[in-house]
Amino acid sequence: MTIHMFGAYFGLTCSFYFKPKRAIEDEFGQGKANYNSRLIAVIGTIFLFIYWPSFNSALSYGVA
Repeated sequence: MTIHMFGAYFGLTCSFYFKPKRAIEDEFGQGKANYNSRLIAVIGTIFLFIYWPSFNSALSYGVA
């Protein structure tokens, strides 16, 4: 679990610091998020944050 949390925070930090300038200055607006894409991302993040421990515990056997 610790490794996954590190990977998540590391990925967020890298995506914050290494934004490509071409994606930010896109003339067609394809690289920008809108309300729907942000809402889906938040819902998916909350879903994984709540249910991830139960996904991991489904694979354990004999742990009491």
